[in-house]
Amino acid sequence: MRRFLLFIGYSSVIGSFGDAGLGLYALWLVASTDFVSMAISLDEFLKNYVTYIYWVKSIAFIVMPKGVATWLFSIPALIYFPIRILMSMVIGWWALNKATKLRPSIK
Repeated sequence: MRRFLLFIGYSSVIGSFGDAGLGLYALWLVASTDFVSMAISLDEFLKNYVTYIYWVKSIAFIVMPKGVATWLFSIPALIYFPIRILMSMVIGWWALNKATKLRPSIK
């Protein structure tokens, strides 16, 4: 269980840096268009600007109910990324905190 919590904790925290990079890129795109595309959806952002990770949409439709996945990808990217970063940091902190309270398994 400890290893699982460590994996979840570190991947959440490290993933937050990737999300921050994508969020900053989205902010830069919006700022470079004089804030015309401020409401660019997560779907549009991934499809048009970071196509190499657009495959996550197909995974989301597999693991989430269709309505939830559709709603999630319609959220503006500038709202999605800060919320995702915050949630990832909280989950990562929680998992790492729980992992430190468990004794390491001895083999």
